[in-house]
Amino acid sequence: MGAQFCSPGDEAVLQLVASSDIDGLAKLNLKSSGTYNASLPVAQVDLDARNFQPMSAFNEHFEAQEPTLQDPFALLVRHSSGSVQRLQKCRKPVGKDCQDMLRAHVARLQAQSSEGIARIVEVYEDSRSISLVLEHCNGGTLQDRILQRHFFAEQESAMLVRHMLETVQALHRVGLYHGHLTPDCFRFHSDQAHAPLKLVDFGLELKACLCERSPDSGHEQILAPSKATARDWPRSSSPHLFEACKVVFCAPEVFQHMKAETEGAPADFTSSWIQSGTEKDMLDLQLLSQAIDVHLEQNQDLGMDFLIQADIWSVGAIAFLLLCGYPPFFAPCRSAIISRVEKIEFSFDPPFWSKISEEAKDFVQRCLRGAPSQRLNVEEALQHPWIHKLADTAPSGPMLPSFALNLRRFYRTSIIEVLVARSLAKHLSYKASLELQLECEQADKMKCGFLTSADLRQVLQASGHSDIVEAIGSCFARHLKHAGESYLDYNALFDSVRLRREALLEEEIWQAFVKHATDQEISTDREFHRSDLETFFEAFDLSKVCGREGAQDGIRSLWEGGVKYKEWREIFQSTEDFGSFMKELLQQLRSSVNQSLANAPNKE
Repeated sequence: MGAQFCSPGDEAVLQLVASSDIDGLAKLNLKSSGTYNASLPVAQVDLDARNFQPMSAFNEHFEAQEPTLQDPFALLVRHSSGSVQRLQKCRKPVGKDCQDMLRAHVARLQAQSSEGIARIVEVYEDSRSISLVLEHCNGGTLQDRILQRHFFAEQESAMLVRHMLETVQALHRVGLYHGHLTPDCFRFHSDQAHAPLKLVDFGLELKACLCERSPDSGHEQILAPSKATARDWPRSSSPHLFEACKVVFCAPEVFQHMKAETEGAPADFTSSWIQSGTEKDMLDLQLLSQAIDVHLEQNQDLGMDFLIQADIWSVGAIAFLLLCGYPPFFAPCRSAIISRVEKIEFSFDPPFWSKISEEAKDFVQRCLRGAPSQRLNVEEALQHPWIHKLADTAPSGPMLPSFALNLRRFYRTSIIEVLVARSLAKHLSYKASLELQLECEQADKMKCGFLTSADLRQVLQASGHSDIVEAIGSCFARHLKHAGESYLDYNALFDSVRLRREALLEEEIWQAFVKHATDQEISTDREFHRSDLETFFEAFDLSKVCGREGAQDGIRSLWEGGVKYKEWREIFQSTEDFGSFMKELLQQLRSSVNQSLANAPNKE
């Protein structure tokens, strides 16, 4: 098996030709056009023309299938044609301004036509979330494709990274960016040899979470050290912000933004300029306002410009993975990962990097610089010799056998992390997840912050959760192809569990809210009707649901006595939408569960 290079016209093609196809392994055959399919300039995108359809129409057009472990997005079958597409949902952040910016961001994504970006076919919306219907990319992830093969060369890594950079370039040229790219954000369009690699995740959840966590939101640090307590995160927080195998690809400036104290958050540019005393008169202020309006028109991506160079960092971290099989800052605990990222603590360990070219190492180093201004920008990255010449100085032949072994270990851990979190969120109440986290802390005799997956199953068994052990074991048997043990940061795991549990709880309450709303088309509206809230209270026993989660005391009292609605009216008098309603409810739930846990008798 060997690599063949050719240049038909303006195109550069890398094709790996198998010496034999008897084993049925997939061939990786990637095509890079080297051209940019420009979309409309930002100022020309007519957002009003891209109408978001109501969710009632979605249910008429599609039948949704449950997401799988390999594909976290639900598959959709269109009733009219039977064609298969993908569904990506994003809960709206709390606040009208944030929601308007998220809509504008999605509309601009919908206007893109780059080959490396999955096409957004349609967009649906209700008063809770935005749903994107995407073209179906069923060719598998990077890890899936690579681990199907016995041969993988450095030249292929360079080609894959170039595809990612061209996609990032298409976003950056129109003022868009992702912010937290991981290998799972990309999928091959099909299982064909020439299938393009496409971006299928647009980082909407990160943007919604950071937008919702405003200086006056009162939310805690998003990535504060974990402990067995229900924390006050933004409602739109995603488990991907907490899981170790996703965090390892995140740039340090994103961590800093998520960990920063809200009291010390900088004021917006306009107010700081005015307070500085540099304004001369109202004319200057008007000119400044006009300049800001022009800037926002050209670059209205939720005000998160710092995410631009975060994309380059993430591509550099993915390139590191594609060269040695493990990510640059990986550790068994999330806190250790974040510490290594912030210290820029990585190395090219000789056993695994002995056959990797110096150009590849230089590319990685230039992407993984702490200061965003010192990193390569996307144009510079595409012109780097390792990318531009597709690693032509790299040693010939496949990379070391340790590459595949390392990649299998990391891929297995990432799958287990998601699989276990899903299973626990489905089977455990909110309070039970906190209690089980305490059990894990007691089982961690060395206080190292992590357990093996086998250790976790033993804790579950000892805690009386044999049904969950069986469910996880069944999932392992169906989905895990790669043998070996995995280490899990149990604190990060239970952060993910509670966020998933909150999402399941919100879905349950939303379905009940829609069912009992006086306006049966409530799911099609962007506006929130408080009259529907009172009707919902009369028809649905919310206290029973909260009691099931372990919040028996603090929530139930709001329904007792002769003031069934009074306290809730006071709490929700400023509620603007369903997201605001859930934000207040989750705050009450978390506080009550914490109090219930604190009042519980000590098992020791």
